[in-house]
Amino acid sequence: MFADMSVIVTGAGRGMGRSLARAFAERGAAVCLGDLDGAAAEAAAREIRDRGGRAVAVEADVRHEAPVARMIAAAVQAHGRIDVLVNAAGGYGEGFRRSHETPEAEWDMVVDSNLKGSFLCAKHAIPHMVAGGGGRIINFSSNAGRTVSPLLGCSYTAAKAGVIGLTRHLSREYAAQKILVNTIAPGPVRGDRLADLLDGAGMQDLAGQIPLGRLAEPEDIVGVVLFMASPESGFMTGAILDVNGGYVLA
Repeated sequence: MFADMSVIVTGAGRGMGRSLARAFAERGAAVCLGDLDGAAAEAAAREIRDRGGRAVAVEADVRHEAPVARMIAAAVQAHGRIDVLVNAAGGYGEGFRRSHETPEAEWDMVVDSNLKGSFLCAKHAIPHMVAGGGGRIINFSSNAGRTVSPLLGCSYTAAKAGVIGLTRHLSREYAAQKILVNTIAPGPVRGDRLADLLDGAGMQDLAGQIPLGRLAEPEDIVGVVLFMASPESGFMTGAILDVNGGYVLA
């Protein structure tokens, strides 16, 4: 499906980003894996190469422009162009943090890694997409961006709501250049993030609040992102796709 396409996935060293990078590579894409943890990104890229895929890894803290610029340049150098950018990177703070107890440093980390990072990656990828005749940018918001996140706090809620605004703005601004910009807003996903924040009983309780009766699995999210990058979504831009099992009805 993505043969000979060049795809960048941020936050690709573990979790959802790693699953996405592997899925694109299995479908023929040449993938650039960016992550704050360069060793984790390289391990994920090596796994793809060992399976016959094409992948390069770049250590990149998306909160800062210089490493983002280096990541984009490395992807272009390795694969010649950029067709798809998936902004999956993003940090979070202490679970159940009250707003008035949120440290400034935590606010800055969460907002910068989720919102500013998505902006910076788009900023540096867009000129290459324009030169190549178009492209796709897929941002990661959250059910928190649609409502609130008691678990991850006001910094996460604000950052993910900002990602939705960024998506809408970029989609309108670059539609004439055939750059489609969309957002996925996942609900709780079984994986490293929830395991860091909740014990087994906590995850069971959270799953019980979801109308479909379970947490999302990574595959639930991967399939939607692949659709957003595919020709089948060619008339969709500025959209926010809720993938949350009915947890939030926005």
